Amino acid sequence: MNTMNWHMQPPVSPEVAASLADALRTDQPFPLALARILVRRGISSFAAAKAFYTPAQGELHDPFLMRDMDRAVARLLEAHDRQEPVLLYGDYDVDGTSAVATMMQAMRDLGFRVSFYIPDRYGEGYGISYQGVDYAHREGIRLMVSLDCGIKAMDKVQYAGLKGIDIIVCDHHTPGPVLPAAVAVLDPKRPDCPYPYKELTGCGVGMKLLQALTLRLREQGHPLPPDYDPFAAYCDLLVLSIACDIVPITGENRVMAYHGLNKLRENPLPGIKALMDQAEGSRDWDISDLVFFIGPRINAAGRLEHARQAVRVLMGEDLEDGASNLQSSNDARKDLDRNMTEEALQLIGQDPEYSAGHSTVLFHPEWHKGVIGIVASRLIETHYRPTVLLTRSEGKLVGSARSVPGFDLYQALEACDEHLLQWGGHKYAAGLSLKEEVFPAFRQAFDAAVARSITPEQRVPVLYIDELISLPEVDARFVRLLNRMAPFGPQNRRPVFLAKGVQVAYHTVMKEEHIKLVIQQGETMVEAVGFNLARKWDSLQTDRLDVAFQPMFNTWNQKTRINLRIKDIRPAHEDS
Repeated sequence: MNTMNWHMQPPVSPEVAASLADALRTDQPFPLALARILVRRGISSFAAAKAFYTPAQGELHDPFLMRDMDRAVARLLEAHDRQEPVLLYGDYDVDGTSAVATMMQAMRDLGFRVSFYIPDRYGEGYGISYQGVDYAHREGIRLMVSLDCGIKAMDKVQYAGLKGIDIIVCDHHTPGPVLPAAVAVLDPKRPDCPYPYKELTGCGVGMKLLQALTLRLREQGHPLPPDYDPFAAYCDLLVLSIACDIVPITGENRVMAYHGLNKLRENPLPGIKALMDQAEGSRDWDISDLVFFIGPRINAAGRLEHARQAVRVLMGEDLEDGASNLQSSNDARKDLDRNMTEEALQLIGQDPEYSAGHSTVLFHPEWHKGVIGIVASRLIETHYRPTVLLTRSEGKLVGSARSVPGFDLYQALEACDEHLLQWGGHKYAAGLSLKEEVFPAFRQAFDAAVARSITPEQRVPVLYIDELISLPEVDARFVRLLNRMAPFGPQNRRPVFLAKGVQVAYHTVMKEEHIKLVIQQGETMVEAVGFNLARKWDSLQTDRLDVAFQPMFNTWNQKTRINLRIKDIRPAHEDS
C-alpha cells in the first residue's frame, strides 16, 4: 500500500485561539484544540462561530446579483404568461439530474408548462447536443433552459437560434473566451458576473433562477401560496448536488448544505427517501453518505442505462420499480468496477516497464467506458500516479484520465495534443480519444510530460493532521462539538487528530483487509477501526503506535459510544 506523508497544520496565534475558546465557553470550557481548528478555518470571533455553526437561510444572496438574471426571468415570465412549453436540458450526472428534478417540480409549482431532456451519455456525449436541439424543434419547443452545461456550447446555441429556439444557460463551469449567444447566460464564474459566491453547483444556479422567478411572480400578483419557497421545498435535492459535485462546503454552499441535510433527515422528498430506504442499517445522512451511497445509484443510470430514469425517481415518479432499477444498475456497475480494477492491476503487474514510469496508462478493448473513470480513480488509491485508462469504441480509443492532488493533468494532456483526436477537462480529471495505432506513442509522451513536471511531494499521498491530542481529551462533549462543524466536505473537511505513543490492548484483522484495535492512553481505552490497513499493521510488528484518526459516535444495539476511524498508523516515535 502507499506510504503516506503526515503534514501537521501550521500553528495559530495562542492568544486568538484562547480568546475564541473563552467566547464559546458555556458551563464548561470550550476545547482549545477545536478553537485552533476554527481559527485556521477563518473563524475567530463569537459572531463568526455562530454563523458557522447555525447557517441562516437569510445569508443566501439576492439572485438578481447574478449577471443576466433579469433577462432570464423576463423571458421565462413571457413563457409563463403565454403558457409556452419550456424544455429543461440537463447533464446526465448527479448535479445535472438533481437540477432537472428540482426545476421540473418547482416550475410546475409556479404554473409553468415544462418537460425535460437528458442526452445519452454515449450517443450524444456531454452538454447540449445537436440531437437535443432537433428533439426540441420536433416537439415545438421555443425555449430551453440548460442546467449544469451549455457555457461552451457556442455552436449548439447558434444552431438552436437558427431553429427558432431561445436558450437560457444555467451553468457553473468556467467559460471560454466567448460566451454562447443565448438569451441569458447565468454562470457565477463569468468574468463580468458580480455574484458574490462563485462555487455554486449547476443545481445551485438553477435554484437562484427559481428564487428570482418566485420573487417576480409574487410581485406581479400571481396567486402563489404565501409560504411557498422553492429552496425550502427542494433543498434536499440541492444538497445532493453539492455533495456529489465535490464543490467547496463554504459560504452559500454551506448554508444550502446545512438546511438541505436537515430536510433530508427530517422530511425528504419521496424520490430521495426511496433511495435512502435501500441503505442497510441506520445512518445520520451526512455529505459522505450522499457521495458514497446515493450518488453512485444516480450516476449508474447514466453510465449503464439512461439518466432520465434517475430524474423520474428524484421527482418521485415510478418509485418502486425506478429505485429498484437504479439499485440493479449500481450493482452491475460495482461488478464492472471490481472486475475492471482487477484486470487493470494485472496489466500493471505484467508490465516490466511500469516500475520505472511516472504514470499509469492502460488499454483494454473490452472495458466499459461508462465505468472507466471510476476505475482510474480506484487505481490511484493503490498506485499513486496520474492515470489514464482507455477502451475501444467506434473504431478509436476513448477513455478517462485522473490526477493526484497538486498535479496539473490538463497541462500534461496539452503536451500530448498531437496524439489526440479530442480531449478536454480540468486539472484533476479529463476525457480523451485517440487512434489505436498511436497508443504507444501517446503512452510514452504522457509519461514524459508527467516526468517533466511532477514533484517528489506529488508522488506520495499526504495526510493533513489538524491537532495533536491525547485520547482522554476525546470525550462525548468533544465529539458533539466537533460534529457541529459539519457539513464536512471540500475546504471544510472533517478534522484529523494525532495521538502519539498509544498502547494497543487488542487487535484483530477483519476480512483480511481491515483492522480493529482497542487502544489505550492513560486510563482511557477506545475502539478504533482502520479500513484497508491490515497489510500496514502486519508490517509494523509493534504494540505502541502513533495514530492519526477521526473520532465519531457509533451506535450499536441502542448503545452509543465513541469510535475512532483510523486514517493511518506508524510505530511510536521515541519522543511519544
